[in-house]
Amino acid sequence: MSSHSDGLSRLTYNQRLRLSYLEFCLYFLGEVRRADMMARFDCAPAVVTRDIALYRQLAPANLELDPSSKAYQMLPGFRPLFDHALPQVMAALMQGEPYRIERVGEALLPCDYPALLNRPSMPILAAVSRAIHQQRLLQVRYHSASSGEQTRIIAPHALVDSGLRWHVRAFDRLRGRFIDLVLTRLLAAEPQDDTSQAHEQVRHDDEWQRTVTLQLVPHPKLSNPAIVILDYAMQGGMLSLEVRAANVGYMLRRWYVDCSADAAIRDPACRLWLKNHADLQEIASAVLAPSWPTPVACQTE
Repeated sequence: MSSHSDGLSRLTYNQRLRLSYLEFCLYFLGEVRRADMMARFDCAPAVVTRDIALYRQLAPANLELDPSSKAYQMLPGFRPLFDHALPQVMAALMQGEPYRIERVGEALLPCDYPALLNRPSMPILAAVSRAIHQQRLLQVRYHSASSGEQTRIIAPHALVDSGLRWHVRAFDRLRGRFIDLVLTRLLAAEPQDDTSQAHEQVRHDDEWQRTVTLQLVPHPKLSNPAIVILDYAMQGGMLSLEVRAANVGYMLRRWYVDCSADAAIRDPACRLWLKNHADLQEIASAVLAPSWPTPVACQTE
């Protein structure tokens, strides 16, 4: 057994909670402050001081104090001590769930849920999340569906869960526009010292800033629309959803919403129709929507 394993095995439960959270902040945000630890665990400064000293003893190459920011920064030689599970990491990053390496408990009732097929590499996810948090550029090696493997410089600003996969929303200098890059197609990600330029920042991502109201109704070809009205808790026979324009196509595709003008899909599995289909005009992600007729530039690589 390694010295790291020996050290971890001697930790108390509460120490494991605090040190794994410290490491999560380093790994996925690039830094951690004493105030972060104190706020997360409602503990005294002396407790945090001992925790940081203990973590530095276990992994001296993982962090150092930056005197100017008073934050502990992740070092280039960082190697995680703990096993960070993807569901807990994504819940913390994307939903603000309090991070912990252990599951809170077992299910209270018998249940089942779909298997997670699309699993990003943890080091790649960590590099992307740090770049977003620190507003840094990334040099990535990416396998595009249209262009094959290429090296790019991107300015990432958000993670997106489409329901079927995770991607990063970023300005791509190769394309000169904001696009979506699927995390599992990122083969390498190296942080750059430079920060993004003004036109590469989120406030200039028009499709991210713009929202669209989708008016979903039972598909006209269904013989029993009342079931759909109940299933989706529709009011007045319609469900209205506010969605970012950048994500519209993914949502419509996930729920198999017929986006044709004449409700042309004749598949019984297609239970919804987009009443205001004309509002998809000029939305790049609409190319992903079922039965959407207008060819627009796809934003996904």
